[in-house]
Amino acid sequence: MPTLRRFLLTAGFLAVTILVIAIPVGLTAGWPLTQVVVKALLLGAALLLLLWWLGRLVRTLLWRVGRRLAFSYFLIGVLPIPMVLALILLNAYLLAGYFLGHLYRDALSGLNADLAAASVSRLEDFAHGRRELASPEGDLAHAYYRKGQRIAGDERFPSSWPEWLSRDPEGEASRPYGGYVALSDGTPTLVAIAEKGHRGVVTLFASDIEEELTRRADVFVALFSHDDPRQESRVALNILGREFALQPLATHRAMEQRELFFGGGEATGKDGEEVKRPLFDRPLLWWGEIAGTLLTLEEGEVASSVNASLNGTIRTVFRHLLSGTAEVDTVVWASLISVTGLLATIYAVASILALVIIYTVSRAVNRLSWATDAVRTGDFSVRIPVRRRDQLGELQQSFNEMSANLEELVATAAQKEILENELLIARDLQQSLIPTDLPASEGLEFSTYFEPSAAIGGDYFDILRIDETRLAVIIADVSGHGLPTGLRMAMLKAALVILIEEAKRPGQILRRLSEMIRASGEKRFFVTATLATVDFANGTVEMTNAGHPP
Repeated sequence: MPTLRRFLLTAGFLAVTILVIAIPVGLTAGWPLTQVVVKALLLGAALLLLLWWLGRLVRTLLWRVGRRLAFSYFLIGVLPIPMVLALILLNAYLLAGYFLGHLYRDALSGLNADLAAASVSRLEDFAHGRRELASPEGDLAHAYYRKGQRIAGDERFPSSWPEWLSRDPEGEASRPYGGYVALSDGTPTLVAIAEKGHRGVVTLFASDIEEELTRRADVFVALFSHDDPRQESRVALNILGREFALQPLATHRAMEQRELFFGGGEATGKDGEEVKRPLFDRPLLWWGEIAGTLLTLEEGEVASSVNASLNGTIRTVFRHLLSGTAEVDTVVWASLISVTGLLATIYAVASILALVIIYTVSRAVNRLSWATDAVRTGDFSVRIPVRRRDQLGELQQSFNEMSANLEELVATAAQKEILENELLIARDLQQSLIPTDLPASEGLEFSTYFEPSAAIGGDYFDILRIDETRLAVIIADVSGHGLPTGLRMAMLKAALVILIEEAKRPGQILRRLSEMIRASGEKRFFVTATLATVDFANGTVEMTNAGHPP
């Protein structure tokens, strides 16, 4: 009944929980209420059946103590290790991703600083007329402004001075904008300005900014906007009618450039054959950075948002992250290896100890179970070899003592049963010595009742015929109870039959009986008796009492 009650409570709780969760979701999705309830109940029944089956399976698998100990050790001592390792790897991956972001931001900051320095240098040349204004400068493009109008430079720059570049997105004039801007074709790039008086210079990074950031950061960088047609298909999640879009970490075009940057998944060996790159040299680390808002170069209006997809190798992180001081590395790595070795040693010892405990405890329990089954089937001679000196050893020793006591009790009970059977036979024999066919005549009627106080008693009575007109009636009691008393009573009857057949008087018969009893030399028992002779012809009774109470 308690099991059924727990099952019903679990089923009710599960059904209510599923209904509470499923009804709002189903109604939000537009399902009819009846359909939602039916599906929720079916789901609850399936889950309940699954839980019941899992419960039976767990009880079956963990019935043995050894399996239960092994499973407990697996949950406590084995399973946490890979979980901790997985957590460490996940944290290491997150830290590596943060470091990739740091390398990217450092490269972006350096490129912004180079652009600002180039703008200042060009402004100085522009103010003093030391350089041809239209002369190119590598990957940089410049535009020169006087009194707010462009007088020379790249045609991609606006014709009027972009005032919005003099302030950051929060509107502070003392902090120039350092984010991405969009060219006329929507390509993101970086710009920097320098102004002095009525003169100003705007510098633009004119080459592939992804390639430059990749070179500077030593991390593959791919930039794409929210609506970039090159990006992979977004993953859309619809939860309670609200859509959440998960942006990918790479674009199709960027993947081709990535293969060129990392050289693919293969490397060339000494013999010219392609071999797999080592794990540390494979681009396994992916990270995403929200690069910011993409503004138009002319007006500073929001064109889109820019995300940066970063991809690097473990060797890159180690090369940039680890200290270059060999002494510090040696001390740190030696400490790490020492602590790791100590933990590994402790865990190995603990594992061996746990396995030994599981084996010994399960073997001791199995022996107890086997011995208990043997005792239950009636084999009380079974003993468990005791070699342990702990609580289980004491339990085994106690079982052996209990089994020995049970064996002794069973033997005693068997002997008692045999004795009781023998006593039953002797009682039946004694009952057969009591007369059942009583003589009857016109002048005399006999009525008897015989019930001994023990299985075999010393009470005795008999009615014997002396001749045609006389009867002998005897009532006697042999001292004691049990089988010896019964044997003496049988001897008394045999002797009395012989003496009565000699037709002697009662006094003589009792004296001869007394001589026979005392002749045996046994003085610890005695017999009391009353002997009467009934004469039908003369109508007389002669009674002789030998110490028998009335």
